Amino acid sequence: MTVIDAHQHFWRHGSYQTSWMDEPPYAGDAAFAPLRRDFGPEPLRAAMDAAGVDACITVEAADHPDENAALLANARRHDWIAGVVGWVPLERPDEVDRVLQALAGEPRLVGVRHLINVEPDPDWILRPAVVEGLGRVAARGLAFDYVGILPRHLENLSRLAATLPRLRIVLDHLGKPPPGDAAFATWAAGLAQAARAPNVFAKISGLDVGEGDRWQPADVRRSIDHALACFGPERLMLGSDWPVALLRGGYAKVWSAMDAALAALAPVELARVRGGTAADFYRLPVA
Repeated sequence: MTVIDAHQHFWRHGSYQTSWMDEPPYAGDAAFAPLRRDFGPEPLRAAMDAAGVDACITVEAADHPDENAALLANARRHDWIAGVVGWVPLERPDEVDRVLQALAGEPRLVGVRHLINVEPDPDWILRPAVVEGLGRVAARGLAFDYVGILPRHLENLSRLAATLPRLRIVLDHLGKPPPGDAAFATWAAGLAQAARAPNVFAKISGLDVGEGDRWQPADVRRSIDHALACFGPERLMLGSDWPVALLRGGYAKVWSAMDAALAALAPVELARVRGGTAADFYRLPVA
């Protein structure tokens, strides 16, 4: 079985790739200081080897036309980068077609993403032009990474999935389950609603219990158990969210904690979450 890290990033600090750190809700956050440097493939490969991870999906870090070329260049140099989730200007559907046509010969481009979590309008994803742009993405067989952090984002995910049933959608970071019982209940209901759409998948990645690196696997088990109840192993995949994982204790701690939270799964179910789901969802040429 190929073990796949379904969500990680590369960036050059001070470039467009880290511009999101200067946008709300991240601007001025001192906790992000460890991330304000360059992160390339070599340190990630070392961390993956130590954790027993074979391949990864690299995901865009900024909505910028240069991001596809930067990420695909890394993938050409390193065969363990199994897929690239890039970016296209979804609100301009004709340009989506032009960009994707130009990239038609890039087999490692497996999907696109847009940072809807920093869009001031929480309903941006449902704008008619954006929905049309996503229709063009679906027509080319590419997937869409959905990065939502608000209850409204989860609500809109359900609407988007119903509007575009041919679009394969994966919810990044489980939609950021919040600490606190009242907020958790709202998130849990939203996740369950999103999971009713068969074209929606989810990543167990980027989970944050508000304790920095002072947390244990039990702190994320409630969120993971709920995700398993909603999606089942066949629609869940693991992602480290490296290098953001450095804020939560590092790659090894994050990966081992997720494995511990999944310890009750049968071997065939664990194989799905640790690689099989990602391989199928992104249509990767791996075993």
